Amino acid sequence: MKELAHKYHAGQKRKGEGNIPYIVHPEAVVDTLLKWGVKPDSPMISIAWGHDLLEDTKVTEAEILNVSDETVLAGIKMLTRPREADKKLYLEGIADSGNRDILLVKVSDRICNSKDFIKLEGKLSAYRYLHEADCLYHALKNISDDPVAQNALTAWETLDNELREPARCDAVRGCLIGGAAGDALGSPLEFLRKDSIKSVYGENVSQYVESGDGTGSITDDTQMTLFTVEGLLRANVRSREKGICDPVSVMRFAYLRWLKTQGIEPEAPEDFINSGWLIQEKQLFQQRAPGNTCITSLESKSVPARNNSKGCGTVMRMAPVGLFFEPEQAYDYGCKFSALTHGHPTGITSGGAFAMLIAYLMQGKTLEESLDLTERHLEKIPAASETLAAIRCARTASDISEIGEGWIAEEALAIGIYCAVHHKWNFKAGVIEAVNIDGDSDSTGAITGNILGVILGENCIPEKWRKNLREYEIVSRTADDLYRIFECNESGHVTED
Repeated sequence: MKELAHKYHAGQKRKGEGNIPYIVHPEAVVDTLLKWGVKPDSPMISIAWGHDLLEDTKVTEAEILNVSDETVLAGIKMLTRPREADKKLYLEGIADSGNRDILLVKVSDRICNSKDFIKLEGKLSAYRYLHEADCLYHALKNISDDPVAQNALTAWETLDNELREPARCDAVRGCLIGGAAGDALGSPLEFLRKDSIKSVYGENVSQYVESGDGTGSITDDTQMTLFTVEGLLRANVRSREKGICDPVSVMRFAYLRWLKTQGIEPEAPEDFINSGWLIQEKQLFQQRAPGNTCITSLESKSVPARNNSKGCGTVMRMAPVGLFFEPEQAYDYGCKFSALTHGHPTGITSGGAFAMLIAYLMQGKTLEESLDLTERHLEKIPAASETLAAIRCARTASDISEIGEGWIAEEALAIGIYCAVHHKWNFKAGVIEAVNIDGDSDSTGAITGNILGVILGENCIPEKWRKNLREYEIVSRTADDLYRIFECNESGHVTED
């Protein structure tokens, strides 16, 4: 099989790796299996040499049989994904087959490809690629008494540990900076119709246009997102130092600090409101079309808020909750923090759903799987029916205009999801579509930027957008503060009164 693989892969190059011969990949898969303890004369080695032949070359089954046997051919066929076949179902089929040899070859293949992704696209992409195949890892655990399978598990876990922290850092920075960039791009378009955008700017806006100097500035969407991060960090510190904490109360005080940046002095101790570095940043003391519901709710002493609003002010600020908590806890706190300003069940559950979606993406799950899991959770919650319907609409709509304009929570969330689904590998294209709409362009841009940023990382954001974002240093520092908390608090949990 080795000779056949060399013959048919001759002249082929690895995707994205310049002139590196393709044959280095099956060689790496074979070498990995040998290191795990597979015998050189095992059928598994022959399958590994030929695992890509049927998929990527014009070899015939007869030629494979001529140098091997039915077992090897059957293994290669099982590892060959039919064109247009669903990747998830393909991987689950291998995991569920019960065939030890096929499973081990595919795990070796996945690990080798993940290591290549580190060089090609960075550790966040490698981490996501590895975790797309979690079903293989779980299948391995079912045969962990097998010495080779145990070595494979160890190799998977070693790579996962190597990738997790840098991937998490990149995802946090990508999410917060991406959201800020989308916010700044959409800010001058917020109250314009699509035809007016083209009339004023000549075409769809693809760069910062508000100030005339190529720079962009965040709005209340990102301002409140930054103070959401601050609330999470303060709650975490209090929980660690005091052993007890009410995160909702801590978050409300964080939002009161934001309220002060809007020129409204909150009813709270002055030394408490003025504490921390974020409130000292004078660039945040700007009224950038803040939502009336957020303002009036925070001025009131009512907790939770006593109104019937489901404006998008809940969703636009909730990404950090998903970066910090595990999915179900992210949903719960996303709802609780949303209820500080908005009283309508859909506004509340949309904030929770967005936090949950981000949390699943932080785990390395694909966008599709994260949406599936979020939908499954919402199905159990009667109050979330509008939110669930909007997410489903986002996933099936043929045009963004079918979703709405984004002024209300479930529509803003749905537009962000729609743009992410349609541009999952292209941050710039996704955000540009999100802001050039009839509607709440800064919020939809921010939400789309959050989603694509956590998937693709900071480097996916156009360098010009990052460089010309006026508040880049503030957002960057906040992102790093949030990431660093994971180093001393792996679980991300806080204790509630």
